[in-house]
Amino acid sequence: MPLSDKAILKAKPESKARKLFDGGGLYVEVTPSGGKLWRLKYRFGGREKRLAFGAYPDIGLKLAREKRDAARTMLASGVDPGEHRKAEKAADQDRLRKKQPLIARKPRSSGKLRLASVSQRPLEPLGIGELEERTYRTLLVQGMVTAKEIADALTLSLRKAQQLLDDIESKGLASHSPERPRRYIAVPPELAIEALVGQRQVVLELARSTIPELKKQAAKSASARMPEQPVEVITNHAALGQILGQLRQTVQEEIFGFQRPPWLYRKDVNRPEMRRGVRIRSISDAGYIALPGALTLLRSEVEKGEQARIFPTLPIKMLVVDRRVALIPLNVEDQGGPTLLVRAPALLDALYELFEMTWARATPIAFSRTGAMETGKPDTQVSETAAQMIPLLAAGLNDKAIVYEAGISIATLNRRIAELMGRFGTRTRFQLGWRAALDAFPERLAAPAQTIALPPLKAPPRRR
Repeated sequence: MPLSDKAILKAKPESKARKLFDGGGLYVEVTPSGGKLWRLKYRFGGREKRLAFGAYPDIGLKLAREKRDAARTMLASGVDPGEHRKAEKAADQDRLRKKQPLIARKPRSSGKLRLASVSQRPLEPLGIGELEERTYRTLLVQGMVTAKEIADALTLSLRKAQQLLDDIESKGLASHSPERPRRYIAVPPELAIEALVGQRQVVLELARSTIPELKKQAAKSASARMPEQPVEVITNHAALGQILGQLRQTVQEEIFGFQRPPWLYRKDVNRPEMRRGVRIRSISDAGYIALPGALTLLRSEVEKGEQARIFPTLPIKMLVVDRRVALIPLNVEDQGGPTLLVRAPALLDALYELFEMTWARATPIAFSRTGAMETGKPDTQVSETAAQMIPLLAAGLNDKAIVYEAGISIATLNRRIAELMGRFGTRTRFQLGWRAALDAFPERLAAPAQTIALPPLKAPPRRR
């Protein structure tokens, strides 16, 4: 049974340490002294391991579960979370201790190699450890060196230095001379790194080749045969981030939504890029604009093509993708609260209509060259022929009458109407007529009793 805060608080210490399991390998270890420590039990490479997450209540139940889910995601990707944490700590300590980039040099007096610290590990994705990378870089700078010189440069024992040289040689990064003691030389990067990248690509392609088999296996499972739930509740914050990333990568046509504080998912700032041609529309309220960093993010999205508007107060916070799925936080004031995942077509249609009605009343947002936010009417400049049809459309004339009055063909009429619909963001000719008239001739609608002036109608030609 999953743990609860109440159960953890009630747990009393005993003469021996005992464990309270939550699920997925996560448990609380209650020590004889009364401490309550989070632990994760997992297996990697056939060995059982433990990973510490901290003490309760400094690390709450919710945060501990998020850490567990992140660790299990690493395991699914073939990464040992314990070793990953050690590498991160070592890199952080190295960056704090020394800020200089990697430089290997031979001082004038001693003849010993000295090495500055490494601030980055660009070869890590190829399975090359930090010390291995530093050894390889030393070889690149110095040419031919012995194991003792490497040991002096890295402040290691001779045995450890020899092991490092053997390791990078087995990975194709170095070779040695037949003399004694051996002198090692680096393999040129264009050969060594390209070979490692090619090997990794082969492994990745092999993994990709299993996709059809996995899809067939998923199709046979009972869960795959069940229809998708029209509504789901997402309570895990990490799962919400994964869903947001997946939606952005799979969107086909449009994304629209309401933005109000707090952030739906703050890490969504570093979100993946979407395919080109996707229409993005957002309506933000005043509270969202006031969030730290919100205006900068909004400016960046507008520069990429997003259409943004502002409305004083929004009733909900939502994100709708292709009118096939929507995310709605149930508690708009809580960033980490449950979120509703909606797939029901009727609810999605209602959300779409709500957005369109609010969009029509919202104020467009633009940014000046200096980056300042400006609000006002959208740019509605159209061609002269298209503008000529605005009063005719507003008057409700049919196609035949418009073609006759404007002196154009029916094909030209259809092109101009498509141009106007795209410019004013409307879907029907009725909407187009009124939106075009309101935006293009605001001075003629200033007084309620004033009407749109139409050009005089031509008399139809008499039939002979």
